[in-house]
Amino acid sequence: MDPITGAPGRKLVLAVADERLRKKLEELMREENVEVEHVPNLAGVDPSQVDADLVVLRSSTVEGDELPRIIEGGDAQEGPGVVFLGDEGEAEEEIRLVAGGATAVLDTSVDRAELADQLVELAEAEADGGVHGPEGHGSLTEPKLADFQSRSPRMRDFLDVVWRVAASDSTLLITGETGVGKERLAQAIHAESARSKGPFVVVNCGALAESLLESELFGHHKGAFTGATGTHKGHFESANGGTIFLDEIAEMPQHLQVKLLTVLQRHEVQPIGASKPVGIDVRVIAATNRDLAADVSEKRFRQDLFFRLNVVSLVIPPLRERIEDVPWFVGRFLKHFVESHRRPTVQGITRQAVDILLAYSWPGNVRELVNVIERGVLLCKEERIRPEDLPEALRQGGGPALQVTVDPTEEFLELPLQEARRRIVEHFEQRYLEHHLRACHGTVGEVAERACINPRTLYEKMRRLGLAKEDFR
Repeated sequence: MDPITGAPGRKLVLAVADERLRKKLEELMREENVEVEHVPNLAGVDPSQVDADLVVLRSSTVEGDELPRIIEGGDAQEGPGVVFLGDEGEAEEEIRLVAGGATAVLDTSVDRAELADQLVELAEAEADGGVHGPEGHGSLTEPKLADFQSRSPRMRDFLDVVWRVAASDSTLLITGETGVGKERLAQAIHAESARSKGPFVVVNCGALAESLLESELFGHHKGAFTGATGTHKGHFESANGGTIFLDEIAEMPQHLQVKLLTVLQRHEVQPIGASKPVGIDVRVIAATNRDLAADVSEKRFRQDLFFRLNVVSLVIPPLRERIEDVPWFVGRFLKHFVESHRRPTVQGITRQAVDILLAYSWPGNVRELVNVIERGVLLCKEERIRPEDLPEALRQGGGPALQVTVDPTEEFLELPLQEARRRIVEHFEQRYLEHHLRACHGTVGEVAERACINPRTLYEKMRRLGLAKEDFR
């Protein structure tokens, strides 16, 4: 029990042999009112019978045949979540663990205080009903904000802001590229707010004809226009006591922008044909993949409405800028589609296919990744998804073609085309990274900035190519 708030404390079990790591985590988590119990290992222990919110263990200590027992115990209705501590660059291992049902796989290379914070968050989320995976896609059902987990420092900073504003009643503007999950984030914020018991109403402002949008948003009375044979309650009234999500807000016609501004200012709507307005109690979350500030400067969007909507702006980072999360997504989507499509023979994904996923730029973001894994599960003829089960765009790299001069005497000309292409790309990447590591004296952050890739992606490539930063200092 928290001595200050009176709230029940969280508890986790550490099955970590590394004494320095274990003691540091224990010290940090007890400062956060998390009770910590240490066990040497989980041999002979049924995780479902452990009295804790989380069981934490090193991934390197778990044999393959032990994984089902540990995971299934954590999946029990009253059992704790199971979190694995892994090392940076173990993408294939992370996918295996997450696809097997792990609650999370955390990177031990980060600062110990940050690692402890992540464990505290996961323990709290498990105590509140469980974690489904990053961005609510674990089960591809209704998301909760606690489901949003990430290894990316940028995404974690973003989520810190989201947590601070979620419980408020302020208007929010969510921006980001197509496919990053704007609607899912809005739904998760709603679920975390005091309005969670109220309705969550979604309106796509770009999908309705202009002649229909006003009536759909604000409602109309019988006889208000030709065809209005009855009174129709608009989406704002339907969302009373809850949240309305206005997607593609940049597509809203300007005369309706004026009416929306009035709604935000007065907290009332005027149905078409009504003699007086109707009071409403609705939180507004808007979203767009456009640059609204640019639309304002070009007179396509009202400045006063932009200021009203932009109380807090939440810009979701694209997937290519948080490539660290790809293995986690892959594991969760793989688990989901194997179950939903009844393909139990599909048991994983090959190292070569993982490399392709990590090297791709993901212009369609998380939505594209969902489709890719579903396709892979459906087309897979063997136990693991292979490169040939992935779309051609991914196998080609999804970006500008590399200009590589090929010596016709080289032996890879006798190889199959896909293998030859893989070796050419690998050869080019090795020379490219060696050049920049040498120029930057092994400073990985500088090389990542020059190459316009995430440092974690760079570490993964260096590990695969056998490059060590110490060799260039």
